[in-house]
Amino acid sequence: MQNCQVCNEPLDPAGDSTATVHYECACCVCCLEPLGKEFYEVKGSFLCREDYFLLHGQRCAHGSCGEVIHGKVISGLGKTWHESHFACGSCGVQLATAPFVARHSHAFCIPCNVKMKSLAAKDSAKPECAKCNRPIQDPANEMTVFKNQTVHASHFDCFVCGNSDSCGSALDAKCKELDSRLVCPAHAESGGKGTCKKCAKIVRTERNMVALGGIYHLECFVCTKCETPFPTSAFWEIKGDPYCEVHYNQWMGSICGHCNDVSTGRVVTAMGRKWCEDHFFCHTCFGSLVNSKFVSWDAKPVCKKCYDVLPRSVRQTVHRREEAEKKRMKAGI
Repeated sequence: MQNCQVCNEPLDPAGDSTATVHYECACCVCCLEPLGKEFYEVKGSFLCREDYFLLHGQRCAHGSCGEVIHGKVISGLGKTWHESHFACGSCGVQLATAPFVARHSHAFCIPCNVKMKSLAAKDSAKPECAKCNRPIQDPANEMTVFKNQTVHASHFDCFVCGNSDSCGSALDAKCKELDSRLVCPAHAESGGKGTCKKCAKIVRTERNMVALGGIYHLECFVCTKCETPFPTSAFWEIKGDPYCEVHYNQWMGSICGHCNDVSTGRVVTAMGRKWCEDHFFCHTCFGSLVNSKFVSWDAKPVCKKCYDVLPRSVRQTVHRREEAEKKRMKAGI
């Protein structure tokens, strides 16, 4: 006597001789719901109708569908389709029962195919773009010759400005080839030198400066802070902009707190500033404060001896300021 494959209990000998499970034991291996009257067996496992079609059913090849096909299946172009989705790629008429022609992996009805052949014959008389392999519909406004090949000019950006919109006009038939590069008419006129990095105007003269990843009018290549021309070819860079030596060091914190010039010799760091070694002295007795104790009074260094002779009220004020500064530094403000 054969046993049930699910509960391993004996099957009813008076029942279906081909049955392998009790009816009440049969359930879908995916959803674990009773199989009902319609079910499928796949490699010894039982699947309900929904899960069988979900896992093993044919799906519609239509781009916006991709769903399992229940019911009538249409085969065409080596794929399967819902009846309503197998349609002409041009006019949309259904092709399930109509003749069709395959063109470029799409199905077209006979009338649309005739129209497409006629248009293709007209396009064959037009020059073909070497980049996209499509006919150039308006050669007078769209076509240019680049490296001895006809192309749509709109496929390219101006080489100088990097973006065809930034120079005020998209590339069209008026663009020019310059040093094996395509440039817009404005940059072709300027010899392809580009736009000034400072004033953003076209560089039309040989008097220019190439630096910091760009090109400048000679009169535009000045210190970003004081706008003074550089007396020599030396300049300093901060975040991609040119600076003179004084303002570079001022930006970087290397200006002496006394002479306001670039710190020289042994640089002393104190009171949040830089000092020349010879300029870090007591502003009362003028004695050197290098390796000596000092107090900041009125934003100037004063030696301990001079500080002690100050009025008590002044010393108390300085002390309160120092304590407030220590708290501020500790809080990271």
